[in-house]
Amino acid sequence: MLVSVLIPTLKKNEDYLNICMNSLAENSNFSFEILVAENGEGSEHPQGQCMAVNRVSKQAKGDWLLIANDDMFFPYEWDKRIDFTISDCFSPNLVEPLEQGSAPPFLKLDAGNTTEFNRDKVSYFCLSNKDDKVEHGFNFPVFIKKELWDKIGGYDEKFDPWGSNGDNDLQYKIILAGVMPRRNRGVLVYHLGSKSGTCVNGQIAHQDYWQKNWDYFIEKWGFPRTEDPWGLVQIPIENKFHPDWEAK
Repeated sequence: MLVSVLIPTLKKNEDYLNICMNSLAENSNFSFEILVAENGEGSEHPQGQCMAVNRVSKQAKGDWLLIANDDMFFPYEWDKRIDFTISDCFSPNLVEPLEQGSAPPFLKLDAGNTTEFNRDKVSYFCLSNKDDKVEHGFNFPVFIKKELWDKIGGYDEKFDPWGSNGDNDLQYKIILAGVMPRRNRGVLVYHLGSKSGTCVNGQIAHQDYWQKNWDYFIEKWGFPRTEDPWGLVQIPIENKFHPDWEAK
């Protein structure tokens, strides 16, 4: 089985991207290809993350896609407890530095949030993880069957150029297609976080783009997205988005 790893990135994050790709190469035991989705200022494709990932997904040869951020580190034996049978869409759990300010179920570790973070400390922490719980959940990185991705049309590119709320739209489309995303807490990935510029000091940057995308989500679906997107999400009965692939 081949997994196609799709990594959207900005030119300014080249060092983080290299860390991400090297960790995949050194610490993964499944067959994969890496497709880098460059976007943003200085790129040949400046439209945004959604369009960038959609573009490279068309080149993917794998039966599965793994969509990751360029600021993620895949520690030693991170994939040892991956179970491809739990859902057609599933996520590892995240470990994030103290500076990230994340909330459960993500784990916290004082290992740094720059390119000089403590890789050995991260790997030891993740190897010591004994939590095998599988639960409802959706976060990045995320595994998704290529067939499912193609059926729902990938990302909605109207959320570009900033991409905010586009991940939630993708999550709802997966659920609308009849697949409930799951999270495997026995699989951990370190997320350095906040390298794209969407948040600055814990605050949303470019609030105007965020608001535009928030309003578009409501216009499209007929309701606002959940304030707790990491857990169990159900589509309200007032949903007004009904594509021909719904529940298929």
